[in-house]
Amino acid sequence: MGATFKEHGIDIMQGATGQVKTICPQCSHNREKHPHDQCLSVNIDEGVFSCHHCGWSGSVHTREARQPTKEYSRPDWKPANGLPEKVIEYFKGRGISQVTLKRNDIQYKEDVWFPAGNTGAICFPFKRDGKTVNIKYRSADKQFRQVKGAEKILYGLDNIDSTLIICEGEMDKLSFDEIGYSFSVSVPDGAPSPGTKNYDSKFSFLNTCSVELEKVKEFIIAVDSDPAGQTLEIELARRLGFEKCLRVTYPDGCKDANDVLVKHGKDALKAVIGDAKPFPIAGVITTSELSIDLHDLYHNGYGSLFNTGWTSLDKLYKVRQGEMNIVTGYPGHGKSEFIDAMLLNIAKQYGWQFGVCSLENLPYTRHVAKYAQKYVGKPFFDGPTKRMSEDELIEAEKFIGDHFHFILPEVVTLDNILDLAKSLIYRNGIRGLVIDPYNMITNERKNGISETEYIAQFLSKARLFARNNNIALWIVAHPSKPAKEFQKTPPTVYDISGSAHWANMADNAISVFRNDAENTEIHIKKIRFQEVGTIGSAELSYNPTSGEYKEMF
Repeated sequence: MGATFKEHGIDIMQGATGQVKTICPQCSHNREKHPHDQCLSVNIDEGVFSCHHCGWSGSVHTREARQPTKEYSRPDWKPANGLPEKVIEYFKGRGISQVTLKRNDIQYKEDVWFPAGNTGAICFPFKRDGKTVNIKYRSADKQFRQVKGAEKILYGLDNIDSTLIICEGEMDKLSFDEIGYSFSVSVPDGAPSPGTKNYDSKFSFLNTCSVELEKVKEFIIAVDSDPAGQTLEIELARRLGFEKCLRVTYPDGCKDANDVLVKHGKDALKAVIGDAKPFPIAGVITTSELSIDLHDLYHNGYGSLFNTGWTSLDKLYKVRQGEMNIVTGYPGHGKSEFIDAMLLNIAKQYGWQFGVCSLENLPYTRHVAKYAQKYVGKPFFDGPTKRMSEDELIEAEKFIGDHFHFILPEVVTLDNILDLAKSLIYRNGIRGLVIDPYNMITNERKNGISETEYIAQFLSKARLFARNNNIALWIVAHPSKPAKEFQKTPPTVYDISGSAHWANMADNAISVFRNDAENTEIHIKKIRFQEVGTIGSAELSYNPTSGEYKEMF
């Protein structure tokens, strides 16, 4: 018999159900400034809990709770007597006064280790609840390092308010402090390098600082204006919510906040924040609001395209964020198996994370077992070939856990699925979402609304979510049940039950057709934008033992 929440020290209001938040018995009492923050999420119906601050998690179905998964190193930080004159002069040249340096506890050490050799370095303390949890060291020749194994948090975390400026470096955060805008923070690791495939680690602070960030109503993103900064800006806004974010424009010749302070002064930097504009979302949009995106399009094209993992299929179809893909096929022809294999390929190639609402694969333990088979290339159970080893299962389980998040709301409506997906965008930066299949989602059609109108509304909402949150979306929909003689040819998107809107509103449409037990045809039935692909078909070999799809030749 399992334990109760009370036995774990978790205080839940009597009669409460569903998802609730409460104080964490493991860490809240140790937090001097935020001892009453409700950082523990509890799903009462499922009997599970997880702390967003310390990582403590577990289930009432077992008596053992998983202790905080991460033990952080703590730097030895002691008050300094003062800064050397050369350091004071350096900051003075960057427009930063001694008052700001003292307020932020900036220090200097003469002998700091860097890979290129020991040298003097400025020390920026990262503090949580007034305690130093990490230090970033910066040498005169712009080498950087942090304390090994220390917690990654926002620089200036204790300054978070309902409005928050997010910048890219410590010098920019000090620049905002200099003009009296202490409600500013800097990301701990800068911006992703242009072309980086997997930059999720750059955003780990969204989890370690999630409790504090929940207080923010409006974000002003004031990162660098170079290509790396533009990537950081868009990804921050995507995860935090475009509707809650403003973006800034710097004067000509300035790439960041400190440039503005040095070249134009305090009032100019205040004006940059005062003139911050919302991100385009939906509705009426002016050309001026699109200026940054327009120039990004001019220099970088229509956005990155991602391979499916099969060369023959890549010639016809590639994946792009922000698009809605409709997938159909007869029952038993491998629609879900194909999508699982493709997502696994993309996760391996690019490090993507996905949200998966796959209602025909419940319970999700079975679905994870299917992913494990594809990952390892061996069956989960003994059969015609030897099953995977437990060590192989553990390796597969870790990879799947790092890249796939399974969605199952209490009431399976489109709105509830998208709400959970939005949370996963913030927490984990998912770049893809699968809804499989449409017919198992609760139908919310109101009286007086035809099925055709309802499907149009459903697809419009789903496609807008994909656009606004810049994720690739796959929706699986079954065709109308055909007579057996017609199953000799693959279905088209117009064969999907209910409405021609499936074909009309899709960005891309895929039909999966298994012509025998081991060969599967992937038919690309629609491509909205020619740079993504073209109409045609590719044939893949299917291994029913492991669930893998491979090239025919």
